[in-house]
Amino acid sequence: MNANPRRLFVELVAVAIIIAAVPAHAAPAEKPNVLIIIGDDVGYDAFGSTGSKFARTPAIDQLAEESLVFDRFYSTVSQCAPCRAELYTGLLPINNGTLANARKIARPGVKSIVDHLAPFGYNVGLTGKGHFNKGSKFTSIKGFPAGANSSIVEFKTDGLRDFIRKAQGAGRSFCAVIGSIHAHHPWDLGKVDNFDQASLPLPDHWIDTPGAREALARHAAEVEELDDQVRASLKLLDELRLADNTLVIFLSEQGIAMPRAKWSIYEHGNRSLCLMRWPGRITPRRTMALGQYCDIVPTLIDLAGGGDPSLDGFSLRPVLENKGDTHREFVYLSNVHPTWQRAIIHDGWKLVWSPQRDLKHIWNNFYSKSKFFSVPWAEWLELAEFNEAGATKVKHVMHPREYELYRIDDDFYETKDLAFNPENAERIETMRTDLLAFMEKIGDPTYDPEAVAPVGKGKRVDKNKH
Repeated sequence: MNANPRRLFVELVAVAIIIAAVPAHAAPAEKPNVLIIIGDDVGYDAFGSTGSKFARTPAIDQLAEESLVFDRFYSTVSQCAPCRAELYTGLLPINNGTLANARKIARPGVKSIVDHLAPFGYNVGLTGKGHFNKGSKFTSIKGFPAGANSSIVEFKTDGLRDFIRKAQGAGRSFCAVIGSIHAHHPWDLGKVDNFDQASLPLPDHWIDTPGAREALARHAAEVEELDDQVRASLKLLDELRLADNTLVIFLSEQGIAMPRAKWSIYEHGNRSLCLMRWPGRITPRRTMALGQYCDIVPTLIDLAGGGDPSLDGFSLRPVLENKGDTHREFVYLSNVHPTWQRAIIHDGWKLVWSPQRDLKHIWNNFYSKSKFFSVPWAEWLELAEFNEAGATKVKHVMHPREYELYRIDDDFYETKDLAFNPENAERIETMRTDLLAFMEKIGDPTYDPEAVAPVGKGKRVDKNKH
């Protein structure tokens, strides 16, 4: 039987109208490949794109121009192992079990980024620094040494190329992590002679000594090595014609191994530069949205087509899609070694809680003659014996007030403690209440369980006093 031409025409028009009415974003977006590049002991302030006047980082600065730049992105703990455990599990330290490099608690059943992404068709591999042993292991990618803190002259991308091609051959996406070992101590690579140490701009809380200037020059030289590794990795994506469908995430990790940076709870240690580039999908710009390392895994799951994984982190996708510049209401920071501290950041304000009043807030490694960063610290201590300004800065490091309040948008190095001002009393109490409520919510104790021991009903003794 022949179809009625008029009826057929009407039906085709109706179908066309229905198709036109479906929004363009209704079709699922193609999941990206992922390349994560993470530095080592490199703080937020180390790059040209964040205002650095010492290290030259043209590749990272260019990447920043092409990326969404998170200017307030944090590692909960400013140490290597907990930083990476948070990144690869999507869980805060209290829940993934890695509280510090030297302190861990059992948390059976924790999944890794490998476990989370493999069901979505990803091969997940890592070259270089691991410092991570949760869940399923990464596929090993040749390039950097498998261990940490080594000294190498050149990073080669041959292993990364092979890993990507193997994933493509299997019809799978890839998530590759470049775990740089730069600029971790011993700071023995790079071109230190390129820096005029006498003119280097020191962080505000440092004391100007020869050792401090040499430490900054050594560190900056290794930051430039990191920049070369970023350049080489991005060049490989271009050569393989994968740049357009690869989400590149650059993370600087925690700050330099110096006082009130690494091993501390201050901005120079915890704040990281986070860059996210996905051409055509992420609009290059800067955002003040608060983010944490535990947000990365939920974001990747979301972009891969998965649902909410019920982790401590949550997806940054709304920010990536430019639907707003807010993400977290606050950021929570912790430190258990060398001293027990907690902090909360909200609306550009930061409250630091340091209840261990009798302890010196400096790690013993700063007294180790085998570490170069012990050289400036020894100079600072000597200067503090007869110089009032130097003594004030040393005291600022070793004996913080129980509560410190900083306006971190204007005071990155946290030299101006605003807790003294009476007009901030209500703010301090509100932030303190929020901090304690969040700690109770996640089961984080309000005291250091390794520094105190029960002695009778309702009594405790501080073991660190003996």
